[in-house]
Amino acid sequence: MHDSRDALPFESEPALAAADLVIPALLNGPGYRVRPAAAVHGLQASFVIETAWGELRAESVELLAIRVGEIPALEALYSESVTQALVKSGAMAVTAPIRAVVNVAREPETSLRGLPMGVWRFFSERVIKLARQAQRLGSRADQRISHDGSPYDDADAPLTATRRAETAEDSWFGNIGEEVGRLAKSELGFGSAKRALAARLGVDPYSGNPVLRERLDKLAWAATVGKLGVGQAMGLLDPLVTTTLDTASTVNRVVLELPIEDLRQRNDEALAPHCADEDQRFQFLHFARFSPTLQTELTDRIAAMRITAGCSDVLDAALMAQNEVEARYVVNTLKLTQAYLGERAEGGTWIGLGAVLSYQTRDGERVLPLPVDYLSWTADTARWFAQQALWQHPQRSVISNGQISVQAQRALTSAGWSLMTGLSYAGSPPYLRVLELAPVR
Repeated sequence: MHDSRDALPFESEPALAAADLVIPALLNGPGYRVRPAAAVHGLQASFVIETAWGELRAESVELLAIRVGEIPALEALYSESVTQALVKSGAMAVTAPIRAVVNVAREPETSLRGLPMGVWRFFSERVIKLARQAQRLGSRADQRISHDGSPYDDADAPLTATRRAETAEDSWFGNIGEEVGRLAKSELGFGSAKRALAARLGVDPYSGNPVLRERLDKLAWAATVGKLGVGQAMGLLDPLVTTTLDTASTVNRVVLELPIEDLRQRNDEALAPHCADEDQRFQFLHFARFSPTLQTELTDRIAAMRITAGCSDVLDAALMAQNEVEARYVVNTLKLTQAYLGERAEGGTWIGLGAVLSYQTRDGERVLPLPVDYLSWTADTARWFAQQALWQHPQRSVISNGQISVQAQRALTSAGWSLMTGLSYAGSPPYLRVLELAPVR
């Protein structure tokens, strides 16, 4: 390592003004406002959105844009006409049988959700060690994992004081109760109704927005087994969704049309030519903490990039994700790499360092994609970049669509890294570009 890098003092992850991170159009609008302060936790910025229907937390700039895009759908779902229809249909009561089925299969949740985790857990030293151990032992198909959860679940990570406690629902292989409940709902046609309503609203039927999900579920229940039919439910939305239809193009039509079982089959067939390990594909498609939407997005990205060498490392990283922020990090790693390399993104090799992916191009460049909001030069950052495996490539680049602090830029460039920030791709977070740090070469 270089002395100049070692001599640089460390910094803490900052608390920033939301207006310094994202475009002004996202900060307030009909039915919502974003609180002025945005703290960075685990490389991602955390926002609080105050809405007429309660507070929402967005744990990255990308999720902030998604949650704001869902506001028109919330206005429609919480309209007086929909509320009255739900009351008359008895939508609250029809969910009781499914809740009873689910509760047989799982313990009630007892942990409170705290502050965001960010994606720093992916960089922890213990995750790296456990990933290597899992590969040596061939533990992807080990029955102990399927019963006890991932060897990465309890991985040590920096900034743990800012993170919520893990719950049973965060296990590597998901929750048995969720699968039982999903199957029961499928038999009643609930999933089909929910996808149809989501398509009409122009939103993801598997959105992680708890306020949206609760109301959409109730309307789907009312349309399925309540006193409100699907046609009538759609009719309620028709006069309310004129402003949301423009967002429908952002939702993959395959996700809106196919039941989860068919979607898994479709994704497995798309992955098979690129990821040869059938057991690993099965684990990813059935047990990864990816929504069906993100699962499909990663699958399509792997297929589009014609990934073969290192596909198992990509799926390993996906299996280590424990929440939506981390799942999106994995997907965006591929998007960012393709945006930077263009045609050079084909024919190389994906290499996992724990849960963090890097890409070795055919012409010898090692690319470390970091799709994060803000990279600071903390003690944890310095420790992670000090790993010997990162020093074996004379031509190495860090790329990001977010910002890298001046201190981090100095440390990394003095250590021989080329830096590129402010990269964009379709659907990339809407950063306030005028404030981004200039690329350093």
